Amino acid sequence: MPYEYTPSFNKGTKNGPQAILNASTRLEKLDDELWKEISSIGINTTGFINCEAVSGKSKEPFKEVEEIVRNTAIGGCVPVLIGGERSITYGSIKAVYDLFPDISVLYLDAKTGLKNSVNNNKYNHQCTLKRIQETMPDLKITQIGIRSVSKEEADWLESNDHNIEIYFAKDKNKWMLSEMLSNLTKNVYITFNFNVFDSGIMPSCIAPEPGGLSWEDILGIIRNVCAFKEIVGMDFVEYCPIAGLTAPDFTAAKLIYKTLGYTFARQLGVFEEEKPAFATSEQI
Repeated sequence: MPYEYTPSFNKGTKNGPQAILNASTRLEKLDDELWKEISSIGINTTGFINCEAVSGKSKEPFKEVEEIVRNTAIGGCVPVLIGGERSITYGSIKAVYDLFPDISVLYLDAKTGLKNSVNNNKYNHQCTLKRIQETMPDLKITQIGIRSVSKEEADWLESNDHNIEIYFAKDKNKWMLSEMLSNLTKNVYITFNFNVFDSGIMPSCIAPEPGGLSWEDILGIIRNVCAFKEIVGMDFVEYCPIAGLTAPDFTAAKLIYKTLGYTFARQLGVFEEEKPAFATSEQI
């Protein structure tokens, strides 16, 4: 979904989905960790989803993405949305929430997304989690990799009851896997902003931030969440390709491919026992 309407720093997320799809054609089908061809599960890529620009006056924000994600899930598939700016996450999560009201959200991002309004638009990409929290207040959300918070957001977090658990990137050496997993329900929606990576690894995003997570950090988290939970939907957003720099394109494509592998590991025959074979130690 190449939706781009509210970014004000880096622009180009509308080109993200095509860059990722182009890079995906260069991936080896066999995953060297799972030792399976992940593509054998059956991956169907739709055409691009067009969406009307969403503003504070919109009565049905992101109805287009909500409809197609809902229909995909009803059809028995796991919807995977490739963006596009962060704000489209609202429509995708709402669709899955309506079908699985017991879901929780694994929210990987450098920013909290809890601003109330930016440039007079409450559906600005910096306000996405605030709208999700307002619309679905009982939804449990685990944020991982946060390292940029405004005073407005900090004040709101401190003065309001909410179901948001935050793991700041600066504390990653103290993160405990069992605690993260206990904050998530059985059914989990994964939403991934590419700026959760350290900017040295992933410069191709709307707002790259230093001090982020490594490739190994990210895989460790996603691998274990997929091993112990049921993934009912996911999105990957705010990829902003840089002309002439193709390595991040490939990184983005491989991350999505590996996440699909972790999600369908049992169907692929990776596990020999009930206990996940690639679960890590207590500390990530």
